[in-house]
Amino acid sequence: MEAAVALREQPEIRELFQVLEGNGLKKERQEVETLVNYLEGMESQFGQVMKELKEVRGQLEQIQDRGIKATAARILDSAEGKVQEIGGQIALVKTNLVRSAKNAVHDFKEKGVDALRRAVSAMKIPAALSALKESLHSGMESMERNAAKIGIVGGELNKAAQHTKNAGRALIGRRTKELAEPKGDKGVLAKIQKAFLSFGRSFAAMEKAAGNAQKRMEQFCRGEDKKPSVKAELRQIKRGRNESQKIQPAKEQAR
Repeated sequence: MEAAVALREQPEIRELFQVLEGNGLKKERQEVETLVNYLEGMESQFGQVMKELKEVRGQLEQIQDRGIKATAARILDSAEGKVQEIGGQIALVKTNLVRSAKNAVHDFKEKGVDALRRAVSAMKIPAALSALKESLHSGMESMERNAAKIGIVGGELNKAAQHTKNAGRALIGRRTKELAEPKGDKGVLAKIQKAFLSFGRSFAAMEKAAGNAQKRMEQFCRGEDKKPSVKAELRQIKRGRNESQKIQPAKEQAR
C-alpha cells in the first residue's frame, strides 16, 4: 500500500504556490501555506488519537462485569463519534483546499492576477481555522466529560465491591477495610479514563496550534498592510510631481 501524498506535495497545491509566488502575492501565499502547515501538523496528532482509541476498544473487552462493560461501551461510542466528527471536518477542509487551489489556478489562467487574489480570498482560510478551533475545543470538553463519566462508573464499582466485602467481614466480626487499589475491571476503567484525558490534551494542543496559526497570519497581514504597494508609491511620486509643477509657475509669476 502506497503512502499518502503529503498535502503540500499535491499537484494542485504545488502549482498554486508557484503561481502565487510568481505573481508576488505574498499575503495570499502566506494564508495558504499557514493552513497547509497546520493541517499537516494535525495529521500525526490525530493519527495518534485514532491509534489510542483502537487500543481503548481492546481494553474494553477485558471488563468482566456486563453492566459496567455496557455502560463503558456507550461512553466509548460517544467518544468515537466525536473523534470521527472532528476527523471528517479535517478531511473536508483538506478536500476543499485542494479543490479551491485548482480553481484558483484556473481563474488565474483565464482572468489574471486579480481573479487569483479573489479566489484565494474566497477560500476563507481564517474562517476555516476558526471553525476547526471551535470543533477541537468542543472535542476537548467532550473527552473530559467522558473521562469524568468513566471515573464515576469506576468509583461506584469499587465502592460496591468493597461494600460487599465489608458486609461479609462484619458478619463474622472482622474489621472492615479501606478502599483498595484499582484492580480487575476497576483497573481497566482507570486506563480508559486516562486515555480519554490524553485525547482531551491532544485536542487542546491542536486547538492552541490553530490559534497560533491565526495569529501568525494576522501578524503577517498587518505587516503587509503597513508596506506601501508599488501602485501607492507611484501615486505618491505623481502627486509630488504635480505639486512641483504647481509651485514652479507661481515662482515665475513672482519674477
